Amino acid sequence: MNQRTLATLLRYGVSNLLAEKANEVGLTISKVRTLSQRDMVSKYGLTTGEAKALTAAVRRAAIDSGVVQLLLERSNFVCCVCKGMKGHAYIIHHIVEYEKTQDNSYDNLAVLCPNDHDLAHQRGLSLRLTVNQIRNAKTSWEQKVLVANVRRAAQMIEVNDDAIDYVNVNRIEELCVRLFKEIPTTGLTDRLKRARILKKDGSFDQRFVQTKLSGGRYLFDYITHQETEHYKQLMQEIATVTEFIDLDAAASAGRTKLKATEGQYAFFIGGVCAKGPDLPIVAATPPIMMHYSRKNIRIEWILDPMFLMSTSAIARIGGKNRYVIYCLIRTVDKQEGGDILVKASPLLIAQPTTYIDKTPLIAYQKRHERDIAEGFDDEDEGVFGNDFNEEESEW
Repeated sequence: MNQRTLATLLRYGVSNLLAEKANEVGLTISKVRTLSQRDMVSKYGLTTGEAKALTAAVRRAAIDSGVVQLLLERSNFVCCVCKGMKGHAYIIHHIVEYEKTQDNSYDNLAVLCPNDHDLAHQRGLSLRLTVNQIRNAKTSWEQKVLVANVRRAAQMIEVNDDAIDYVNVNRIEELCVRLFKEIPTTGLTDRLKRARILKKDGSFDQRFVQTKLSGGRYLFDYITHQETEHYKQLMQEIATVTEFIDLDAAASAGRTKLKATEGQYAFFIGGVCAKGPDLPIVAATPPIMMHYSRKNIRIEWILDPMFLMSTSAIARIGGKNRYVIYCLIRTVDKQEGGDILVKASPLLIAQPTTYIDKTPLIAYQKRHERDIAEGFDDEDEGVFGNDFNEEESEW
């Protein structure tokens, strides 16, 4: 099957099923433009309706390939109206008819199944899908797909090793031993053992690193040997047997459900604040308090500054940043005045590869500086940007 031809047919608003059929029988865009509908039926085995649809489609300007790919990915390659319930065939639909606008922009396109595509083109009021219904369905479904993708990426520890700012090596190794009775090997284990960064049992040799490798300003003040990738791979091993719950979603579900997360492992994605440590970082350097607040809840993570991974990580910690934080939820307690305080121990902190809030990082820093200047705390939204469940009265 010619994937290039298939992708090109999709750009002309041909359904994926018809595109696959045309591709299989050897029809290309140029052939469709020159052949009669009768020839496509008699020589290529298409139905009259299929030939008519192809002929009409190739008269249009092709949709940009990047727009098509973005549409399909954000709709999870299924119809935004029925969410795939009517089948997994799809077609790129012009919300306002192409004949009226020639508008191939992202905002005027939606992924529909053939059934809902027919409803969108029906005349009359009874069963027709309206423009507003399609736009609302597209917006709602894309948001759900994005949330699902964020959660999936977080659960699978999909972070870049060069975006990892903090690794609590001791806690990760202790969890590995508890779960697997040993520290599993990764693609970096042998390399790190040869460098004597890991001991024979695979545990981190902090004394050797501090006395033989570190420049003294902080623990990892040397040319590292992909330690962050090693511990990311260990976290991925942990994730195969441990569910990391969504802390932001749990917080939005109400105090009872949040209280039930005590002792569980979780991830949180959102804008968090912390005050950076003074250099050099030594054994006596105080722990770093990283926190997130919104309305009636505050989440706190206590970081050992010794395990910050670079000077840039140290600089980033001192302010407001978007992070994904993997942690153990220690306590969930109601404070005087009714606020909820969550205390958690971080395992790994990184800049997320997938997230909901598209606010640039510089905007977090500027907002943080503004809040400090105006005397406000760090009230902000988490990854899903939602407040507590209004139906939950326990807050």
